[in-house]
Amino acid sequence: MGEEKKQERKYELDLLRILAAFSVVMLHASAQCWYLLDVNGREWKIANGYDAVFRFGVPIFVMLSGALWLDEDKSLEVKRLYTRNIFRLAVVYLVWSFVYAVWDWRTTEFAGGVKALLKGVIYSYYHLWYLPFIICVYVLLPILKSWVQSASKENLQYFLVLFFVLQILRTTVQCLYPQTELLHLLSLLKTDMVCGYLGYFVLGHYLTVEQIPGRLRKMLYAAALPAAVLNIVISTGQSVKAGAATGAIYDSYGLFTFVIVAALFVFFSKKAGKRTYGAKAKRLIKELSADTLGIYVMHIGVMEWLDCHGFYSMTFPIWIGIPILAVVCFLICTLIAALLRRLPFVGRYLC
Repeated sequence: MGEEKKQERKYELDLLRILAAFSVVMLHASAQCWYLLDVNGREWKIANGYDAVFRFGVPIFVMLSGALWLDEDKSLEVKRLYTRNIFRLAVVYLVWSFVYAVWDWRTTEFAGGVKALLKGVIYSYYHLWYLPFIICVYVLLPILKSWVQSASKENLQYFLVLFFVLQILRTTVQCLYPQTELLHLLSLLKTDMVCGYLGYFVLGHYLTVEQIPGRLRKMLYAAALPAAVLNIVISTGQSVKAGAATGAIYDSYGLFTFVIVAALFVFFSKKAGKRTYGAKAKRLIKELSADTLGIYVMHIGVMEWLDCHGFYSMTFPIWIGIPILAVVCFLICTLIAALLRRLPFVGRYLC
């Protein structure tokens, strides 16, 4: 193997990672009372509006992983991949699954004994699903990287068109036209096997290495705001009609969320990448970016802890209460993550 090229850190992608982490905190702050409020009420519509707009976090995380790991200048050794990256993520997953299991076990006055605790570890907390998922992607990395490096531009475009048509458009049609013959026909296509989050993974690489025409970039930027509005309007209309909260239209594979995700990624990778950052700004960006895994795994626990102490999304009027909760939770998680990472020997296996 030839000598690996020295990679210059892409601070614009670090900034995007920080924004993605905050968006995940924001959407869970929005969802705190989302199921409890009346869908016809003003407070639910405000919470739903925040939730509909801040759905881009996980797709952005996946695209960032694709952009970094599929870079031809980044070396990939299978042994190192397993002993460092996969092992670390597996330990982080088990550690925080245990922490959350203890938290739930404690709040139920230790009901069920150790068996209940172990069951909590196995089933884990709902937001931790991302860690086993990204581990599976890493397992496939040697294959994915070999294909991407040898694939022609047209071959990559073919895959991304399949992802857009069979996953993004299919999901959107299913949300807009439920319970129809078309829905049945679309359900016969088991596209998740080839066009799930791997589509976002490859898209992150493609948008990083390919030159996006200026006109297309401007169209994408211009479409982001209408896409956010459509997410809000359609989800509100569907929820009011059903008499129950539903946010299927702004799923990660929804067309309008896809537009927001693509616009943000292109903006940060192309526009923000042209900026020059000072030494202090670089240190701060690098530090916050390193904290994002910790923020992700901890934010639900911190939010629940705050709730136990009377601080939640409706402590203030909900239009300001949701962002206040998100900011406070984000800052607490950032501080804890920064401290945990600096613990000798075990820090990197905690967050």
